[in-house]
Amino acid sequence: MGRKGSIVYQVLVRIDELKRFGESKHEAKMAEKARCERTGEKWNPARVEGIYSFQTCDSYKAEGVKFAKWARDTHKCRTLEQARQYVPEYLQRNINEGKSAWTVRLQAAALAKIYGCRTTDFGVELPTRHREDIHRSRLEREHDRHFSTRNNRDLVDFCKGTGLRRKEISSLTWRDIYQGEDGRTYVHVDRGKGGRSREVPVLHAYEQHIWNMRERAAMEGRERVFEKIPQRADIHCWRREYAMERYREIEQEKDRERDQED
Repeated sequence: MGRKGSIVYQVLVRIDELKRFGESKHEAKMAEKARCERTGEKWNPARVEGIYSFQTCDSYKAEGVKFAKWARDTHKCRTLEQARQYVPEYLQRNINEGKSAWTVRLQAAALAKIYGCRTTDFGVELPTRHREDIHRSRLEREHDRHFSTRNNRDLVDFCKGTGLRRKEISSLTWRDIYQGEDGRTYVHVDRGKGGRSREVPVLHAYEQHIWNMRERAAMEGRERVFEKIPQRADIHCWRREYAMERYREIEQEKDRERDQED
């Protein structure tokens, strides 16, 4: 394997070096903005060194390993430095094979992160992503027929009312549901995406339901609100519904504030 280890091992080491779990991505962006202002470089608000999300880390790691194995098997590359010149070929190959724009752009983003550059530096015209090409949680799938909304109404309404991720719901305790000083019901997420905690406002329409679930779990002596999350539950779909409703709530609150000012 040599002193650096295999090319796959080098990818794993590089990803580990980029982990910034628990740190503020916003602060990193502001630091990068300040650096660009000092050097006269153009600031890209979407670009920041490091990986702040567990999910992004897993995705980049998987794509990096795929590329490393391809470079090793196709071009006999033993190091990431040797493989760098073949990134354009790899991306173009996947485009020609009909891989989705989302997949190819994820691959480009992962490799750009690993090599510390921009996706444009690879010199490949990446396909454009279109909303109509997104099928996840938008169309009925075969497995949807095997999930009973009626039998899992508590979970469905909880997801619609909070917009939490699957892992966040799995680790949630009844103590994490509380009433704020403003009288609104909130959910405390201890370790969410990127290892950060946050306070999630419950949609008004679901406050009483979720508070009842809290009280029920406490009375029954259960620490967690949900002991098990069905694998076929479409959490992502309900997260999207929460985001849309929360946006409407915010707009309504702004309208009320403007009316009071007038």
